[in-house]
Amino acid sequence: MSKNTYRLPLRMTMLALVASLVALFPAARSSVPSSVEAQATPPATVVLLHQVIAGLYQGSGANASTAVFLIHETSDFINATPCVQLVQRGFTALCAKSQFTQSAEVDWNQIALDVSYGVSYLRSVPGVQHVVLVGWSGGGAIMAYYQNVAENGVATCQAPARLDPCDNSLAGLPRADGVVMLDAIPGLAFSNMSAWDASVNRPDGLTSHQNPSLYLFNPANGYNSNQNQSSSYSRNFIDRYTQAQAERESNLVIAALQARQDITSGHGDFTDDMPFPVGHDAARIWQQDTSLLAHTKGQYPLITPTSPNGAVQAIDSVRVPAASVIPSSPEANNSWAGSGKNFTVNTFLSTSAIQAPNYRLTADSIEGVDWNSSNTATVSNVRGISVPILMMSMTAHYWVVPTEMYYQAATKSHDKTLAYVYGAIHTFTPCTVCPTPLGPFGDTVAETFNYVASWLQAKF
Repeated sequence: MSKNTYRLPLRMTMLALVASLVALFPAARSSVPSSVEAQATPPATVVLLHQVIAGLYQGSGANASTAVFLIHETSDFINATPCVQLVQRGFTALCAKSQFTQSAEVDWNQIALDVSYGVSYLRSVPGVQHVVLVGWSGGGAIMAYYQNVAENGVATCQAPARLDPCDNSLAGLPRADGVVMLDAIPGLAFSNMSAWDASVNRPDGLTSHQNPSLYLFNPANGYNSNQNQSSSYSRNFIDRYTQAQAERESNLVIAALQARQDITSGHGDFTDDMPFPVGHDAARIWQQDTSLLAHTKGQYPLITPTSPNGAVQAIDSVRVPAASVIPSSPEANNSWAGSGKNFTVNTFLSTSAIQAPNYRLTADSIEGVDWNSSNTATVSNVRGISVPILMMSMTAHYWVVPTEMYYQAATKSHDKTLAYVYGAIHTFTPCTVCPTPLGPFGDTVAETFNYVASWLQAKF
């Protein structure tokens, strides 16, 4: 009996087992302020979207005709905060658990197909009139990619600039009616590249040898181990560091493309794929130095306890290194368990290959990145979206500047909104260690999703 003969029944048995366990989970709970007409969160109905398990929450009232779909590249979003909060505001929601558990396993195009199954399913739910993609964190990059391809076809993800073009399996994806991006990442490839330790002397990072003059966590370079305070790197060090990160990324891309060519030509060690591990990848300079990616160029609504609809102003980040939810530390960076990624050649090219020949960071910009080279890049994907888009960023996290970049790039949509939430970290809750220059932070979870709900009601 071949491996594939018994693997499919085994996989389906495991999926059925997990589905039965999900059905036993209690209904998700989350606080909703008295100013919002709250309702109990109904238990989820388990839905199997091919190889993805999802929970369907039936909405109630006028908002039930608008359905939202959520998925992440690796996380379980069945009980995720955006899902629960929008259900409690009456919206129908289909919230999925990714079939991938580690970022190094992710197939970017398979994730897009998983979104298509969710959109198609929601179109079949009685009473649903509009389907909106809600992307939180990595989910924001996924939803931008999906909607771009759904609106413009596979030509957009097979463009000559793409290092890993999609295949024709993404032809004919059903479009969504709108997109909500919540603290969306700039894309998996950029996010990974920006975490490479620039000091290691091997592109794959599989070494303990580091150049002290490029080591991010060296106090002599400006590192401050007190995570409630910013590090302070010189302009010269910042530029040398980001350039070395870009060079490391370039060498990894060259090696991966050569390995794929060897496999294709029959000269590889394996016939279909091969291991491509990468280590020392928890060293983001902007997480330590909060003067980088610190403020917007323009003025946008800032949601505060006294301005629930947002007061228009320049947006300043209030974050400190300790507010980050993703580790960037010597402990994580120097540990395989803390930062190592077991890519294969195919998964690296799918999610982590990008060109950034002149990569540079400032207080209000990310420069020198060829966003068109990666299908994961949010900046390039939002350019193809014409439906209404809501973009929101949390000012105690580090996507304040990238979110403004998405907004500026989304020129095809004539109905786009950008707003920021004062004092919220990436998980929407108030930062407990950040400064409060405009006064105390409020119930940032409620503020965020009251705003999202109002936007959805106004558009759909």
